Amino acid sequence: MDIEYLLWLQNFREASGDFLTPFVRATNDFTIGTMLLIPVFVYWCLNKRSGMFMLLSLNIGMFLDNMLKMTFCVYRPFMIDERITPLKRARGYSFPSGHAVMSSSIFGGIAYMTKARIITLLCAVEIAFVAFSRNYSGVHTPQDVIAGIILGLASMWAVSRMMSRSERENTLMLLGILAVIVGLSYVSLKSYPSDVGKNGKLIVDYVSKINEPYIYGGILTAIIAGRFIERRFIRFKPTALNVKGIAVSCVGLGLYYVLYFTLKEYCVGLLTPLVTEWGGTFVHGFVSAFFAVAVWPIVIKLTCRCA
Repeated sequence: MDIEYLLWLQNFREASGDFLTPFVRATNDFTIGTMLLIPVFVYWCLNKRSGMFMLLSLNIGMFLDNMLKMTFCVYRPFMIDERITPLKRARGYSFPSGHAVMSSSIFGGIAYMTKARIITLLCAVEIAFVAFSRNYSGVHTPQDVIAGIILGLASMWAVSRMMSRSERENTLMLLGILAVIVGLSYVSLKSYPSDVGKNGKLIVDYVSKINEPYIYGGILTAIIAGRFIERRFIRFKPTALNVKGIAVSCVGLGLYYVLYFTLKEYCVGLLTPLVTEWGGTFVHGFVSAFFAVAVWPIVIKLTCRCA
């Protein structure tokens, strides 16, 4: 049934002259790129606690998403049925959808923070459209995106519960680091399917896909360490929506974007001879997140005098 639904969407896409395709591509690009900057901007410029809530929700959700991907090893729809022609041949395993996790944790977080009905409605529409776009693109089944949405919202709920217990925060942070260590050990040591395609290569190169849990493991470790250091030693205040504060935050976002996206392969390649590719990916994730949580807040505190 799920494959038939994707084929129906594909036929609709072709019959309609791809009129929805530009919107779908833009949504997918926005999700994986700009959306990752939203929690950082909130953390620096609007509300530190809300920004931390969104950062933790997003990255816990994505870490668990990759744990589930590497556990169930579900192939993409176009890997299962050759009739499906995706807009872009996504790599890796299919279940759950990472885009759905991202959109539900970010826009769910915005709705949770504002509690305004119109904002909640707009966020729900965005979450639904991101989920639809992954089906329309032919890279995820309906159950993939539904599971992703549930996982993103569950991560939000768990983080809200954790942050309400501030007296136990240090214990929870240590448990979080332990969970990262256990999770990364698990995906590194378990076995994976070795099915090959017509080209004689593995359908999914699981060795390279293990990098994804490692980058989110590095990010989560950096968020935990950075939050501890920021609360103890930095204690910055968000800039608020003034000209200087927005300017400083935008410069920081530009540097963060370059560090996280543009320099990713260079950084991992530079570190691989020292700590292996998986270790290099972990370090890259750690450095980029630590910049956001603890390094740029020092710049904000010094330049905006937000003591």
